[in-house]
Amino acid sequence: MYSVLLSEYENGMKLVEKKLKSQIKEDYKAVIIAWTFPLEIDKKKFDEEWFPKGGRRYDKYVGSLLKLGLKEQNITVLNCYDKEKFESFKGIIDDSNILVITGGNPEMLYSKVTQETEILYNIKHYKGIIIGFSAGADLQLKRYFITAKNNYYKYFAFYDGFGVLNDPFYLDVHSKNNKKYLEKLQRVANEKNKPVYAIFDDGAMIYDRSSQELELFGNVLKFEPGD
Repeated sequence: MYSVLLSEYENGMKLVEKKLKSQIKEDYKAVIIAWTFPLEIDKKKFDEEWFPKGGRRYDKYVGSLLKLGLKEQNITVLNCYDKEKFESFKGIIDDSNILVITGGNPEMLYSKVTQETEILYNIKHYKGIIIGFSAGADLQLKRYFITAKNNYYKYFAFYDGFGVLNDPFYLDVHSKNNKKYLEKLQRVANEKNKPVYAIFDDGAMIYDRSSQELELFGNVLKFEPGD
């Protein structure tokens, strides 16, 4: 029961590839949720333009799973506009071993999971490996924050997440090596009395949801309350 927390997908996956390979079996099944778009699209555009086989996103996410040893026929990409299949989404997720949640607009992704497809329970109680990058990492927490520099609305704010992790710590993705930026993360740790991990684009984390052990890879900083 690992939660893989990445800031930038390709860099992060390179860092955790060896660890994940040791945990993954050849017959594992994976599901990809790539549901954040600049503008709403439709079922056809999702299949033909957003995530076509052989396209950039397909090669990026499916390709990374193939490198881990999975078979292509065991990888499913869910289309959030395919309403006729919504009921099957829950079973597909429950029957899988790896769940990939991509980045983008976290509020859009939260809405599609909790309201439109109603698969929040299946994600929250997922028993396999969850690989999340950017928004897909933040949303694994019960509550997460976005700094003003990373927020589309240009202000600091907390939001509701999926609750896979009951906030053992807070995350900051796409962290900036800037004194004022890092001082803000320290203030969050102090105010919330909880560690904050800053994951730079060349960093990654793996949290074991069973043992509650945390492993850091690459460029990750920890801010302890009171420091």
